[in-house]
Amino acid sequence: MKIAAYCRVSTSKEEQLDSLENQKAFFTAYASRNGYDLVRLYADEGISGTSLKNRDAFNRMMHDAQKNLFSMVVVKDISRLARNTVDFLVSIRQLKALGITVLFLNANMDSLGDSEFVLTIFGAMAQEESANISKRTKFGKRINAEKGRVPQRIFGYDRIDNFTLSINPEEARIVRRIFYLYTEQGLGCRSISLTLNREQAKTKLGSDWNARAVRRVLTNPIYSGVLINHKYEIQDYLTGKQVSLPEDEHFFHERPSWAIVSAAVFRRTQEILESRRVQYDSGEPFRQGRYSGKHLFSTLIKCEHCGRSFCRKTYTYANTRVYWHCATNDHYTAQRCDNTVSLDEPELLEQLRTYLFSQIRDPDAFVAGILSYLEASLPQGDASASGRQMLEQQRTHLIRRRDRFREMYANDLISLDALKEKVQAIEKQLAGLDIELARRKQPHRLKCNGQFISDAYTQEIRRFLDLETVTNTELRRIVDHIRVNKNGVVGIVLKKLQNPAK
Repeated sequence: MKIAAYCRVSTSKEEQLDSLENQKAFFTAYASRNGYDLVRLYADEGISGTSLKNRDAFNRMMHDAQKNLFSMVVVKDISRLARNTVDFLVSIRQLKALGITVLFLNANMDSLGDSEFVLTIFGAMAQEESANISKRTKFGKRINAEKGRVPQRIFGYDRIDNFTLSINPEEARIVRRIFYLYTEQGLGCRSISLTLNREQAKTKLGSDWNARAVRRVLTNPIYSGVLINHKYEIQDYLTGKQVSLPEDEHFFHERPSWAIVSAAVFRRTQEILESRRVQYDSGEPFRQGRYSGKHLFSTLIKCEHCGRSFCRKTYTYANTRVYWHCATNDHYTAQRCDNTVSLDEPELLEQLRTYLFSQIRDPDAFVAGILSYLEASLPQGDASASGRQMLEQQRTHLIRRRDRFREMYANDLISLDALKEKVQAIEKQLAGLDIELARRKQPHRLKCNGQFISDAYTQEIRRFLDLETVTNTELRRIVDHIRVNKNGVVGIVLKKLQNPAK
């Protein structure tokens, strides 16, 4: 009789691979002892039995079964075939339909001679064993996460043991460069990855960089000395689906000795990431747009009618013309946006320089304009000190309520769900109060420091005008955006103040 054997190990650890070799030897001896012709031995290494996905050897065996290469499949144990009851029964039925029996040696039973009910019971037991293993694994991971277990592999560090990392000097240099290119040079994740690849920098696995890998570095707080564990959890052990856990279930571990960049640099990076994600464009009617610093005016020129950024175009005949045009009109013509204005890049840059020079030509008028803007920014009515004091009192009251609910939970007076519900409601109110307090305090502080602000702007404008070569990053330091309407009117909005001039 021609037979096939199937074996599987769940992990790729060395001792498990040794077990796989033992299984191969076992089936070879079994076939020889019983006078069978062992056509092929199918073996999956480092594969879970909860799903047929990625089990290449098993799927190859099912394909070969349709070719009648063997008349029986020998498996040492039911759990080796599958730990998922549905997959187990489907596979058995498919082989039965082909007239192929499956012999389970440890249980001394075969799929044709024993009832499907018995097989289902054994399959369910194998699945339940897998569920218990999943629970134990999940519990162990949570305990290790609480203790501060480190990742198996993370760029910038060498792993000493389960709970210790040491900084890798060369990789740390690349990490600092990534943060520098993002925060100081204004490059996006894709541009940074291209820069690193040109410099022949490699990832931990020796691969080229891509935008996703760069973003993982920029968003991982471990580079500022904070390890965060228990952020994800396997929701379904059968599918392996992973879900994100709420922040209040994360474990935070302060590790100052692991810091590659300062906390201030990391915090600034997150602020830039958030500003680009939420809405890089400034004010209505401009829509959200993907950040880009590739060209001089990338994502800086806005169409007043459709809200899209202008795109860069080139035209070459006798000479090359570089100009900017509404992206919507360029792609869809006047059907979606009738702004047909084209701006020559050199002329627009010269117009920008002229406008900036006019702002600082009369220092007194410039200071007066800033103070007038700040005066208009002050909230009216209930903006007095008494109004702010009332908000502060409300904030203090909410904090005390939150602390009382936490004490009640600690004394088993309320459940964890009730605590979360109460605290979330209070946190939402606190966030609103913080925003209102900041709105009231900031204009007042700005008004008191109007002269300082005007001096800083004057210095920044003079620095910009002295530049021989202007880049997108330099433009962003002084210009928030440039808006253009279909009549060709250009409005320049300075950074922060958003005081348009036409």
